[in-house]
Amino acid sequence: MHKKFISLLLVAFLLVGVLAACGQKTPAENNEPTDTNTEQETEKPADTEDNESAERPTEQGDYSNEPALVLGANDFNGVFSPFFATTGYDMDIVEMVHASLIGFDRNSQPDNSGLAEYIEPEEVKGEDGTIEKTIYTFKLKEGLVFSDGTPITADDVIFTYYVLCDPNYTGSSTIYTTPILGVNEYRYDDVDYADKVAKIKEEADNYEPTEEEIEKKAEQLAEAYGMDKADFMPDGPYYEDYNLAGIRQDKYNADITAYIQSNLEKSEGHVEEIEGIKKIDDRTVQVTIAGVDPKAIYNLGAIRVAPKHYYGEGFKKGDLSMVEAKSGEPMGAGPYRFHSFENNVVTLVANDFFYKGAPHVKKIKYQVTNTANKLEGVKLGEFDISDPSASMETLAQVEAEEDIHYELIDNLGYGYIGINAERITDKNVRKGIFHLMDRKPAVEAYYGNLASVIERPMSRVSWAYPKDATEVYGFDPDKAMEYFEAAGYKLEDGKLMKDGKQLTIEIGIPADGKGDHPSYPIVLGVKNEGDKLGMAVNIVDYADGNKFFDDLDAGKLDIWCAAWQATPDPDMYQTYHSQGPSNHYKIKDSELDQLIIDARSTNDMEARKEMYAKALDIVMDWAVEMPVYQRKNMYIFNKKVIDIDTLPKDMTPYYGYFAEIENLKLTEAAK
Repeated sequence: MHKKFISLLLVAFLLVGVLAACGQKTPAENNEPTDTNTEQETEKPADTEDNESAERPTEQGDYSNEPALVLGANDFNGVFSPFFATTGYDMDIVEMVHASLIGFDRNSQPDNSGLAEYIEPEEVKGEDGTIEKTIYTFKLKEGLVFSDGTPITADDVIFTYYVLCDPNYTGSSTIYTTPILGVNEYRYDDVDYADKVAKIKEEADNYEPTEEEIEKKAEQLAEAYGMDKADFMPDGPYYEDYNLAGIRQDKYNADITAYIQSNLEKSEGHVEEIEGIKKIDDRTVQVTIAGVDPKAIYNLGAIRVAPKHYYGEGFKKGDLSMVEAKSGEPMGAGPYRFHSFENNVVTLVANDFFYKGAPHVKKIKYQVTNTANKLEGVKLGEFDISDPSASMETLAQVEAEEDIHYELIDNLGYGYIGINAERITDKNVRKGIFHLMDRKPAVEAYYGNLASVIERPMSRVSWAYPKDATEVYGFDPDKAMEYFEAAGYKLEDGKLMKDGKQLTIEIGIPADGKGDHPSYPIVLGVKNEGDKLGMAVNIVDYADGNKFFDDLDAGKLDIWCAAWQATPDPDMYQTYHSQGPSNHYKIKDSELDQLIIDARSTNDMEARKEMYAKALDIVMDWAVEMPVYQRKNMYIFNKKVIDIDTLPKDMTPYYGYFAEIENLKLTEAAK
């Protein structure tokens, strides 16, 4: 234990040494990222035969006086940047103004609907058969231009990657966690970064400290960082907990970012290029990653390609001020052009140069409203499209309106009830609690037929969700009592007692202080049944959602009710791996860890399905997460204004009406 403890102390000092050494290198003269051979000029380049389309219009139309399609939206932050947008509605504007590098189908699998052709990645194997590298090739289609008429080239793709991988990038993208060759060397400004980190780990693992050294290091850290010696607990985090890919997620992010910035100023950015990002020709970019990462195609392919000549003026490594300055006036290659944002209204006009064809609807307005008014607004003709919260009451109102068309689409996520295995340590107790949860009546009462019970902790939308999954913990108070007894509890004067203490649990739920939550009837049932069995159950109904999540992050909750937002790739590392940053369950299982690592080390979807099915079974056996419901989202459309036949068919969480917005038409009466 001492050995691992001192490893952490040693890593802290050595890592600072690695970063500090960056500033001692000979500075390079040019600190702007370059391509392999040529550099895109800031002026509009001359059109070439390859990227000039004879069919596209020669100029954009003026659609300021055209009838507008009006969408009801929640508040905007006004950050419409493909790099820095974070809120859902800001991102909607980004999606309309910018186009993605490659497209994705209804099941979120890559296809050829984007700016570039989808080419199967090339796996480079070593002599032992393991995959050492994966090469992704993106070839832009011919004749592509941004909305200002400037051709889209490989330089724009590379520029977009470099901004997202910049050491001072503060947006929501985590593309820099993809193991692109040289990305950490670029971000930390050290050509020997990988070797030094590997050496740190080796030295930390092999180092045998003396008691005097432990005391001295503790005193130095306490003085340097204001930490009390009591903080250096022997069961604290080890080296592996501080994986550098997650360094931006910890509470010291601001200090680290400031340190990197200081480093850049000293070294003037001598690591100018990312080794794994290469320009092959004017239309082709190649990205090489170490090993295998199934999420890489989403991280690399889903980028919104930004025009370098517009966003990149004055751009240099470590200084994104000019890029951020354009956040309020985006420009890209999407189906629409940004026109204005005034009085809580975003106005977009058609991009006649759009590579899929000019949109039929020439003007769109996003009108800010509140959620409660989204249905009424469409009924009154204030909006033509909106997304009210799906409920039985809303559904009944919509079905009563002959001029409203609606779509119900599975939500990309699910609701669950979690248990902290470090606070309720006995698995039998956890299983007993799960057998007191009556899910189906609660879900039906809250959502009606707009949600259904799920049996594994994964969105049923995911391709990895086991289609044959069956119930593990049905509602059975007698079975619950058997598990409590197996844990050593016995009834004494009507109370479940063990070692002189009553079985006591506390459940946190963010139900606005008034029980307004789909899982509230479930936890209320646990309390009622628990009372009958002799268990003490306390329900804490949080009126402040932020306080709830603060307590969850701090590990203060025995049991809690929440929901996960899913991603296209079902990687389970963040939530269920022993070192996962969102492992609120405190689940630590070596077999599960290995399955998760194996599943993220291959692109074989069928093999991954089998691994995830086994991994989900292990999670269920740990009894730390009870999957509760998969709900639906609602979208409503004004049939007086919108030609409903031009909406996409078979919409999914990955493929909504946005996916074919250029094909949407207004009715003759609305034109």
